[in-house]
Amino acid sequence: MIYKSLLLLLVLTGCKSSQTDLPVLQNCPGNGDCEVQVFKETKLLLQKESSEISDVSFEEDKDFQVIFIKYKDSKRKEYIEEIYLQIPSRFREIHSKNHSLNNQKVVFGKICDCEETGFTYVNHGELVIINNKETISLHLEIKSDKKHIIQIIDLEI
Repeated sequence: MIYKSLLLLLVLTGCKSSQTDLPVLQNCPGNGDCEVQVFKETKLLLQKESSEISDVSFEEDKDFQVIFIKYKDSKRKEYIEEIYLQIPSRFREIHSKNHSLNNQKVVFGKICDCEETGFTYVNHGELVIINNKETISLHLEIKSDKKHIIQIIDLEI
């Protein structure tokens, strides 16, 4: 039994991870807790029902990477906002505004005990990503008719 457990542990730690954890965002909005993750060699799969996104999932793809940003309200524990965006694995600069944000599959989700729960494409806002070889600089502004905490995100990846 001990040998099986040890073998399982070795297999799990020896596997190549396609996920990179990043430190918590500095200056998280609304006095909340923010988390950022980058899923390398991964593309974003979105299932739609009418105009809403019903499911967000991932698929392995060496040509893309997914950036995931999560906000948790420190006072209302059941309130979460999530942002997903897909970018190419190799690029120099990306500038998208309003409906062209769909090219990077910028998706905003609200998970709460409220009417506005669910995921939607971000069609109003701006995204600027610059690859500086050693780091990636990301600036994202989100504008929505729905009430939300995350409006501007600036981070270095």
